[in-house]
Amino acid sequence: MINAEEVRKLFERHGLSPKKWMGQNLLVDRAYLYKIVAAAKVQPGECIIEVGAGLGVLTEALLARGAKVWALELDSGFFRVLQKKFPASKDVVLLHADALKYDFQALARQVGRLKIVANLPYNISSRLVFMFRENSDIFESLYVLLQKEVAQRLIAEPGTREYGVLTVLLGVSAEVEILFNIPPKAFFPVPVITSSLVRISFPLSPPIRVSDPELLTRLVKASFTGRRKTLKNTLKNLTTLGISENLLHAAAQEAGVDLKRRAETLSPNEFAKFADAIAARVGPEEQTTETHMEDKEEKGEE
Repeated sequence: MINAEEVRKLFERHGLSPKKWMGQNLLVDRAYLYKIVAAAKVQPGECIIEVGAGLGVLTEALLARGAKVWALELDSGFFRVLQKKFPASKDVVLLHADALKYDFQALARQVGRLKIVANLPYNISSRLVFMFRENSDIFESLYVLLQKEVAQRLIAEPGTREYGVLTVLLGVSAEVEILFNIPPKAFFPVPVITSSLVRISFPLSPPIRVSDPELLTRLVKASFTGRRKTLKNTLKNLTTLGISENLLHAAAQEAGVDLKRRAETLSPNEFAKFADAIAARVGPEEQTTETHMEDKEEKGEE
């Protein structure tokens, strides 16, 4: 197992440097590496997916536990190091790939529901969690390192500043728990923020059932387009939902949702009831094709 000094030498030897724009902060503290693997309850022979394998430090800890690892790494320099470190290993499958574009569905057909254990690149961590959630049928669980602030958003309470789109969608479909925090000094290079290991599990029977998950996602995203506006105002433009204003009001009344409230005050259960009431009134053929809606949370906007 390599330490911070050896990682620094590896960078120098291969003419590499961590790319800040890619969120490359490598966890090098051995105690925390093994603590993550233990928390994830990795079993001998278990298939583990690692996103952002970096220089293979966490990969080594997973292998020491007896896991078989599919290690994804986009950075070409890091990938060359991984190839030299794990040549022709039967327990490591190296994938030079962008996790946001990788075909996880095909991998799940090969090995079954997927388990992620990873130090996610900070710059795309929210987008990755969104993507995992949207494909929750093929993911069993995620044990992922996130910025502490991002982790807190996932378990935020309604009415708080941290509460948002991802909080609601995970609240409906997943069980989320912050397991422990990791200080900046455990990483190389040392970041300015604290990290948290988060467990996100997707039970086959979700915490809150909804009749149309896609409609729910569209409703939640539309509702949060203006955090300080009421639902009545944020949902005025209903082309993304394909419903009339009268239908929306009727559905809100049935679900017990006051449209004078702001989106951040609705619980995941209330959003689910609202979406179900809309779905009961709108046939699939009447719904418009989903248009792209920028997720402001990922850019830190309100």
